[in-house]
Amino acid sequence: MSIGLLVIILYLIIAALIYMVLQMEIGFYVKKSTNLALYTTKLSTNLNTLITQSSFIIKYSRLNKQKKLKATLSKAKALIIFTDTDFKNVKHYIKNTGIGSKTILPYINKSYFNYINLIRPIMQRLIKYHSLIAKKIFFMPIEIALYKESPIFSPFAIKAVEKTINREKIIRFYFNIIYLIGSLLIFISILFFIIYSYKKNKEIEKLYTRFNLIFDNIYDLAYVTEFTPDAIPKHFIEANDMALKTLGYSKDEFLKLSHLDIINANKRDILNMMKTLFNKGSMTYPAEIKTKDGRIIPLEVTSRIYKIKDESPIGVCIARDVTERIKMEEELKRLSLEDPLTGAYNRNKYKEIIEKESKRAKRYYYPLSAIMFDIDFFKKINDSYGHITGDKILKDLVSLIMKNIRGEDYLIRWGGEEFLIIAPYTSLNNAHLLAEKLRAQVESQYFAKNIKITVSFGITMLRKEDNEEFFIGRADDALYKAKSTGRNRCVILD
Repeated sequence: MSIGLLVIILYLIIAALIYMVLQMEIGFYVKKSTNLALYTTKLSTNLNTLITQSSFIIKYSRLNKQKKLKATLSKAKALIIFTDTDFKNVKHYIKNTGIGSKTILPYINKSYFNYINLIRPIMQRLIKYHSLIAKKIFFMPIEIALYKESPIFSPFAIKAVEKTINREKIIRFYFNIIYLIGSLLIFISILFFIIYSYKKNKEIEKLYTRFNLIFDNIYDLAYVTEFTPDAIPKHFIEANDMALKTLGYSKDEFLKLSHLDIINANKRDILNMMKTLFNKGSMTYPAEIKTKDGRIIPLEVTSRIYKIKDESPIGVCIARDVTERIKMEEELKRLSLEDPLTGAYNRNKYKEIIEKESKRAKRYYYPLSAIMFDIDFFKKINDSYGHITGDKILKDLVSLIMKNIRGEDYLIRWGGEEFLIIAPYTSLNNAHLLAEKLRAQVESQYFAKNIKITVSFGITMLRKEDNEEFFIGRADDALYKAKSTGRNRCVILD
């Protein structure tokens, strides 16, 4: 494995890890902290409202406003229930999330202690004794003295009056304290979240800067997409500079697209491929991508799916443009099957051709002919004019032959200046006519340096009992006979 490949893999791993950490940080601290702020604000609001209702109970009792008193009492009772629930929710949330356990929880516990031991008992007694509060004697010492002399007032009633007066004083005193504590709690919570959010935003910004630095310096195309839980690709959420440059989109344009918009395949095939990716977790696959200007680019894509709890799954894709590699592979394939000098098929391709065509000819009973030919006295040309001139003559000869045979015929360089034509659907007589035509064409032409050449041909047709060796061997024998009987002629061997 090359060092370059190792570096690319390392970049991919680091980028994926940083992105996961980034998403987890944002998801955990922003969402959970926001929820906690809402819970604590609601709790503080309910406490303040509860204390305010106590003053309304006293007020409406003294003024004997029965409708407003009844409504206030109902609201106070409900607020006690809501406040009990709010305390439980906040403490339970802090315990489960771990947020604010060292900062917010002590204030919550202190408020809870004051609420259970002070505010709640006072409010319950206030609700219970509101009918006594309605008598003004509980608030003026002179009236108290007068009513103490009254025969209708029992010692129990006097004791209740004294307790009620004390409770009112306590309520007034602690109302201010609770209001101050609630305000401080809200202020401290907001201040804490501002400082904490600022610090976390700085850390996230630093991580994001590092992530972008790595992400944008990946040489290949890199993009991140969001998925539904059932593997349907949604819009892209990130892309590096190489992806935008290669595909021709601005970042805003690209982030509005999805795999369904850029992959050159039908929707069903794309969705099936995404489901396979979800099942495997990661995979490498070939894909054709459409650019903004309509070009199609072949890519080799490596994708990995990350499934984060309570979040949409995301896919990180690294894609490499394999256009040049495909061209190189096609060229290597062509070179492996073609003669590099003349462009005719070589002996490797001949094996594929002869096996396929001979089997088909025998199976479907159609004629298959072979024409073998070579240049007369070619060695003398090489000796007299040099091999460069000889090579030029070979190329020109192949060009001439290719122009005069059919598209379904095969021209193969057999070796040196010797060539073979495999002609499907061609009888022996038609093969002879073709060979004579080619011989006359060559004889009438001038080649490199105005050199005139002639060519000898051997012709045969496939028999039912022939194998490859006998079939081509017979064409070779026919060529030998043509050369030994004067050259520049066509000989049939049947």
